[in-house]
Amino acid sequence: MTSELDDIDFLHMGRTCLGHAARRTANLLTRHYNRHMAALGLELTQAQLLAAIADGSAASAAEIARFLGIDRSTLARNLKPLEAAGLIARRQVGGRTVLPVLTPEGEEKVVEIHKTWLKAQGEVSALLGPDGADAVRAHMSALRKAVHILEDSAPENRAPEIAAGVPPSKTNS
Repeated sequence: MTSELDDIDFLHMGRTCLGHAARRTANLLTRHYNRHMAALGLELTQAQLLAAIADGSAASAAEIARFLGIDRSTLARNLKPLEAAGLIARRQVGGRTVLPVLTPEGEEKVVEIHKTWLKAQGEVSALLGPDGADAVRAHMSALRKAVHILEDSAPENRAPEIAAGVPPSKTNS
């Protein structure tokens, strides 16, 4: 190793990295919920997607993707097996907007998902206690907000002139 590498405490980096902690936690929680959802032939991502569709408040697939925190191509890829299984259909809701909707089989599946989710959620929540579960949700929300702020202020997300360090009043617009 070079002397620069010798000066880096990689164990400290791993123990304190928020991204690493969030990924490890997300993976572990996903496995917990997946164990429960497996009895329904689903994974957590599919169950969440079906629940978001069942909610019925989204006016577009883009809104569903935004709610789930995924991009539209990931949404499209996840809709295909649900459609093939007969759990959803696509309905044109005006112009070129196509919205996934539950079929009668999908509605039955979402009722099963809810019962299964309650059990999985209850197990984790019981170990955390009501105050602990609320604190985790609050901290996760704060972490998401912080990262959104960083994303919005990232140079690649700014207008070209601002990213180049030119104040907006100095542009030729």
